[in-house]
Amino acid sequence: MAFQIDNQTVKDLELFSDRPNSKSIIDFFNRTKTFGGKLQLRGLMESPLDDIKEITQRRDCIKFFTDIGLPITINSSQMDFIDHYFRLNKTTLRPNVIDAYFNKIYIRQRNRNDHYLIQTGVEKLVFLLLELEKQLPKIPKTKIPQPLGKFFSFIRKYLQKIEISSLIKDIKSNPKLIKHYRYDWIFRDKYKKETQDLINIIYLFDAFNAVAQTAKEKNLCLPNYSESPTPVLKLKNLFHPLLKSPVPYDLDMRLGKNICFLTGPNMAGKSTFLKSLGLSIYLSHLGFPVPAQHMKTSIYSGLITTINLPDNMGLGHSHFYSEVKRVKDVALKIKEKGNVFVIFDELFRGTNVKDAFDASLYVIKSFSAVKSSSFFISTHITEIAEQLIDWSNVKFKYFDAKISNNELTYSYRLKDGVSHERSGMHILEKENILTILNSMNKTTQK
Repeated sequence: MAFQIDNQTVKDLELFSDRPNSKSIIDFFNRTKTFGGKLQLRGLMESPLDDIKEITQRRDCIKFFTDIGLPITINSSQMDFIDHYFRLNKTTLRPNVIDAYFNKIYIRQRNRNDHYLIQTGVEKLVFLLLELEKQLPKIPKTKIPQPLGKFFSFIRKYLQKIEISSLIKDIKSNPKLIKHYRYDWIFRDKYKKETQDLINIIYLFDAFNAVAQTAKEKNLCLPNYSESPTPVLKLKNLFHPLLKSPVPYDLDMRLGKNICFLTGPNMAGKSTFLKSLGLSIYLSHLGFPVPAQHMKTSIYSGLITTINLPDNMGLGHSHFYSEVKRVKDVALKIKEKGNVFVIFDELFRGTNVKDAFDASLYVIKSFSAVKSSSFFISTHITEIAEQLIDWSNVKFKYFDAKISNNELTYSYRLKDGVSHERSGMHILEKENILTILNSMNKTTQK
């Protein structure tokens, strides 16, 4: 079964645009030159993998485009026209001179635009084949990953077909000699499926190249993978790609540590770190480059995040009940998949402190027994740490905040240990909330 995530995780990680002008990870990677390439990019991003061989093959395909670049020149308008040409629901032109002549007259009489679209589509496709025939021999065969090798082999066999090779030979000797009536029949009839497959390969190359160029421009790294039966995760200079000036994080979860207990005051950076972490896990299971200088990770079967969990008012669910159901979903997913990467941002924030303490501690203890999965849990209830301090599989991390000259400052640095800092009252004072409340009370007492 493939690596699984759910809709809540997709929203938490902002993988896809769900409203106009919103930032998303697909937009971050989208440097495609064609609409078909954009569709292929989305298809890749919706297809995370949990097989190390398949993941590394996809990663190596992207590395090929990072090292070599796009092996052919892709023209956006050319490819869009070819795509439109293949979407025409029109009978192909007759593949002989006499029929083509009368067919041409008939089409002009019925719809001049049809003839133009067919003629131009044929020309654009012919020019694409000429480009492929020219550039393919230049590709260094020793560096081609297996999946790309199959694609390049398909293209070569297509170009070597008798009708196609004859077409290329004729056009190279006389560029004006484009037999639209014959070539249209070849492209949209005799070799329709093969031609469409070839075009889809070009779109896939466009998508791979877009990811590779993003990696080079934004200093992303290609992940490495561990086959260890116990979770392994090591990150150096992890950052969130949608931030203008992100502060990087280092993290090392090895030696049997499968739980990270995260603390820190409000606005110190916990949620951003957890989003960055979840995103790196997801991208690594796409075989995509990740926003870090180095990454090594185990292969998981799924990812579940709970960062921006809403109330479900339509079903009458409180925030706490939504959290309880989320924990249940995680437990069921672990039973189904075995090894899952789990993120909870402020577990059980929707209930009183006593219930939150008891419930959080019980859930963490239960998670602790699942050695094949990894858990990152943030909370403001730092007293829980006292119950976990002797557990060898728990790593304690925190973000800090300092008050200097009556100003609250954040380093956004991930540090070892537990934070007991509180900033809530200081923020209330800075916003003059206490003064306003006091003045309100005095007014009502008059």
